[in-house]
Amino acid sequence: MGCRCLFLGFALVLIIFSCTAEKPVEKKPVPVVLVKPKPPVLSQEQRKELGFPSGLIEQVELSAGAKAEPFFATVVMQTENLKGEKGFESKKLAGFSVHTKRADELIEAFRTSLRVKGYLIFRSHKGYGTLPDVITVFKGNNSYDILLVQGTEGGNYHLDTKAIITWLKARQQEGSFVITGAGPDWLEARFVKMPKDMKALAKKITAFAPDVLEHGPRTVEKLAERMKKTNGFTLVWD
Repeated sequence: MGCRCLFLGFALVLIIFSCTAEKPVEKKPVPVVLVKPKPPVLSQEQRKELGFPSGLIEQVELSAGAKAEPFFATVVMQTENLKGEKGFESKKLAGFSVHTKRADELIEAFRTSLRVKGYLIFRSHKGYGTLPDVITVFKGNNSYDILLVQGTEGGNYHLDTKAIITWLKARQQEGSFVITGAGPDWLEARFVKMPKDMKALAKKITAFAPDVLEHGPRTVEKLAERMKKTNGFTLVWD
């Protein structure tokens, strides 16, 4: 009987000990810190290579409050190798870019003076209000060159850069405009002469770039109102 009580007492101690034993501390995962590399600054050698007018780059840098970065355009080198391939893509220094939250203001301030000298300024990347936009300056003849240097296309709608330019040229008869921004699948334009029938142009825009309605205005009427308010339009192909 005494052994039995001793055994029960020992078992009770083990149960109590197991209940009061400290639970192992769970280690929280160490947060991963992503360090975004700084964009390369336009070097003195690259400034000389561009051969832009004296003071031009410095003026844009001062207005933007940021250092210039190299802007590379994709060019196709025409050649033929043993496999019969007739061309390959290469990157070429074509201009410079700066980050700024005053993109519209800078484009308006520099567009005319640069155009006279044979240069174009445009928004090449959108920060959507959270991050700074990127504006780029390069040598060009007219604002359609912006689409060529950016390779703007509507891939999901089988539209290449040439087709987009052709459509835009046809719209110039309804209201003149210039291209002020472009990326791989979007562009923005500013009216030089406001169209007489904004709603008619809005209908053609939604037919040519239907994804525009998903970026704010849901109807043609609201798109026409925004075009009047912003004095321009945007084309988007998601």
